[in-house]
Amino acid sequence: MVRRSSPLDSPEELDDFSDSGSDYEATLKASKRRKRPVPGPLLPKRPRRNAARRVTSSPSNNPIPTPPPDPSLQQQPSSQETPRQVSLRPGRSVDEGKQGISAKDIYDAICSGKSAMVTVVDEWLDSYKQSREAGLLVLINFIVQSCGCKGVVTQEMFGSMENAEIISSLTKEFDEDSVNYPLCTPVPQLKHFKASLCEFARVLVRSCQNSLIYDEYLFPSLLSLLTGLSDSQVRAFRHTSTLLAMKLMTGFVDIVVVVSVQLQTTQRRYDVENSKREHDRASDRLEELQATVSECIENKEELSSMMNSIFRGVFVHRYRDRLPEIRAVCIEELGIWLKTDPEDFLNDGCLKYLGWNLHDKQGPVRLQCVRTLQGLYQEKEFIGRLELFTSRFKERILSMVLDKDPDVAVEVVNLCLLMQQKTEEGLAEDECGHIYPLVYASHRALASAAGVFLYNKYAHIEHCQCCLSLFRVDNQEDNKSNNAAFLQVVISFYIQSEFHEHGAYLVDSLWGVAGSELRDWETMTAFLLQDAGLMYEEEGPLIELMMCAIKQAAQATPPVGRTQGKKVILSMKDKKIQEQDRRRITAHFIPLLPQLLGYMHIFLFCPLFHLLYLFTPPSFLQHLDLLLSQICGIVEKHTELTVLEACAHLVTTLCSESYTFSSRAHVAFSQLLDGLTECFSSYLSDLLQVRECVDDNLSLSLFLSLHHFPLLFQLELMRLNKEVRSFCQVCQTCLSVNQTEIRDQAFEVLCDLLLLYSESSVRSKPALQALVHLPSDSLRSELAAFLLDYIFIDAEDTELEGILTLNEKNRKRNQLAGYCKLIIYGVLDLTAATDVFKHYSKYFKDFGDIIKETVSKSKLIDPILSAETVCLCLQQLFSEMLTDNRSREDLPEIRDLAKRLAMSFGINLHRVRKPLLALHMNGICFAFRDSPEGEEQHLNVDFLEILSEFSFKLLQQDRTQL
Repeated sequence: MVRRSSPLDSPEELDDFSDSGSDYEATLKASKRRKRPVPGPLLPKRPRRNAARRVTSSPSNNPIPTPPPDPSLQQQPSSQETPRQVSLRPGRSVDEGKQGISAKDIYDAICSGKSAMVTVVDEWLDSYKQSREAGLLVLINFIVQSCGCKGVVTQEMFGSMENAEIISSLTKEFDEDSVNYPLCTPVPQLKHFKASLCEFARVLVRSCQNSLIYDEYLFPSLLSLLTGLSDSQVRAFRHTSTLLAMKLMTGFVDIVVVVSVQLQTTQRRYDVENSKREHDRASDRLEELQATVSECIENKEELSSMMNSIFRGVFVHRYRDRLPEIRAVCIEELGIWLKTDPEDFLNDGCLKYLGWNLHDKQGPVRLQCVRTLQGLYQEKEFIGRLELFTSRFKERILSMVLDKDPDVAVEVVNLCLLMQQKTEEGLAEDECGHIYPLVYASHRALASAAGVFLYNKYAHIEHCQCCLSLFRVDNQEDNKSNNAAFLQVVISFYIQSEFHEHGAYLVDSLWGVAGSELRDWETMTAFLLQDAGLMYEEEGPLIELMMCAIKQAAQATPPVGRTQGKKVILSMKDKKIQEQDRRRITAHFIPLLPQLLGYMHIFLFCPLFHLLYLFTPPSFLQHLDLLLSQICGIVEKHTELTVLEACAHLVTTLCSESYTFSSRAHVAFSQLLDGLTECFSSYLSDLLQVRECVDDNLSLSLFLSLHHFPLLFQLELMRLNKEVRSFCQVCQTCLSVNQTEIRDQAFEVLCDLLLLYSESSVRSKPALQALVHLPSDSLRSELAAFLLDYIFIDAEDTELEGILTLNEKNRKRNQLAGYCKLIIYGVLDLTAATDVFKHYSKYFKDFGDIIKETVSKSKLIDPILSAETVCLCLQQLFSEMLTDNRSREDLPEIRDLAKRLAMSFGINLHRVRKPLLALHMNGICFAFRDSPEGEEQHLNVDFLEILSEFSFKLLQQDRTQL
């Protein structure tokens, strides 16, 4: 068994991902090894000892026995026991060709991915049975070729070199110019190579499980070579050999489980037979069972010896390899061993490797650890063995819910849910507090996982344990009461979370797991219209959540700012569900809408999500009149801007000609407008009426004032323009204050004012030309500096970015959109867009849609100037790179930006011909611009690499001209 170590061992050793330092390092570094005088053709088979003596001498039947304290003294199936010889001459040996299948045949079958592995393995086994050395040589050459090495091991040299010398010679033949090898080469021909290679190893072990696995020649020799390769400095050798060794280990574990079951069954039958009276006992049967038990024990010990060789020689060194793919393979296979053979592996000595790798710096390794733990916590019988691991690493697991890799964070939340459900103590309330805020995260998968956790944690009623799960309840009244209890829990959570402006995010997080409860419109409206025990402070949150649920059901889109991995296209089933939801919303809310409008005016937004055309006049007119009268009453009584805007939207919807009842709505609202007009006219006549007793001077003054109205109007415009200029100066001063709220508000107001008082705004109204206000040069610089200082900046803590800075992201997007509008509408020069374009690639996730739209609009304004602006922004980035450190470290990043901007020119090359020519001319002039005296000539020549990202769109005649 593996040496037991406390899980409290420090995980700092993970930082030292050494590629060497294994038990076989001395073998690899040996410069001269003693050769055998006469190497025999075959290794003599080790005589088996008496199985009974082994049982008494071994304290445990664990397949991985405890090694001695000094690993250097441990006898291993290394190169010292099996001499090998290698030749680096290409080609196949004569003896190898006589055996039928060759290493190249196996390699081609693996690469194709279409061959039946059983057939390939059977052909190789036939050749191995004819000649063990030749068959093993074929397998060794196949492994070498799978590593991407050109070296070939031949029959003539097979018995004269040690494993370390073989590996050293193969390393010299490795192609050092190429970093690719079959396991990582991104070509279609090797797409299925890894899966086929793993399948080959699995079939090989399965085909040999009853005979050749115990011949003490094939697998010990193979494992000795794989162990040496796994300790090589060559990445291809380490990766391929580690993968094969781990897959062989998995096959051995499967066989050990079968042998253990067979041993238990046979031992039980032997005990039953032995317990009989002597004259009833069958001696032949007893001897046969005894021989079977001895054979099973011996087979299990041989398997344990090989498994210990792999575990101690490969796994304990490669689980902390420098290459994350190798570490992930080790952890993945360890998870299979833990589940397949928990009696021997599911202990603290093996679990500690999972705990340590939870601190790995690479996301894929942490992800594999978490998924492995999920498989363990799903098994109820494993929970007792995981108690110590849970207590030691629970804090680390909870901290990983804020992992910088969203995929890891999602799986950690799912793992926490399993820990909550499967373990007796579960998670304490303060521990669950790490997960609750994630329902407001911007990453939708993470928020949905947190929503599932929240649902399973709190949507639970004592008297009906399963009514809020995915099961259906026959009793409709019980179902309604349980939905009411769930809604109260959600309302309470929403109030306590204090994210009162983000109800849409909470609804979206719970939509997948609690969609039926959130679609229970009857229960929600009953809470509002009846005395259902809802407290006053709970009514507002309920209304907001209900409005968000209505929008979610009707539009089937996530809230603004919640990212998705890829664009989701609704399937026919989803569209059908969406249509049914819209019908249910309309059928339920139309009769109740007049009452709800009197209750709270936020329900003015409800009809925007309904399909009003679904209801014909006979079933709808009786409610339409009440709705129209209620809206007219709200307009006459209220002056709040939001309420009146909602009424305007609703009037537009109801008066749409697509509805058959639009004429009725037109009549009602026309009467409303006539009444408002008459009321306004009466107030205006009272205001302008002149008393009969007014004197002549006052009448003359009034007459002159009316005739001088144009002059007064011009004076008023001049005064307003002066105030606008003064206000802009105040706002410009506020751009540099330290108070974030004032600074942001000043920037947004400036963008709105400059757009409102721009030339494009008064183009159709010449009388307002005096109000035009153009920004000064200093203001332009201040606005551009604001972008760099407060918009295009990284978050201080990326792990909290999705939760705590959602409002800040939306605010930055609004500010950037305001600045881009100034460019599009001509307030700022098009060259000012360089400060925006240069951040297109780096901030594509947050502002990509805004910048892309700005690039597109700029091409419509002036295609040539837009292309020159694109080139200018790249030139600025290149110059900044040279100014900072005169290195080329940022050149790939600038090329990536150029590649993105090149895609914006579209596929119609004739339309963008002139802009592309202008861009290339500017770029070439910049690249060969003369340098100042005393400096290196042609410093900008590397800019041609960036310019080449646009060259593929040039027409052939333009390329010749350039």
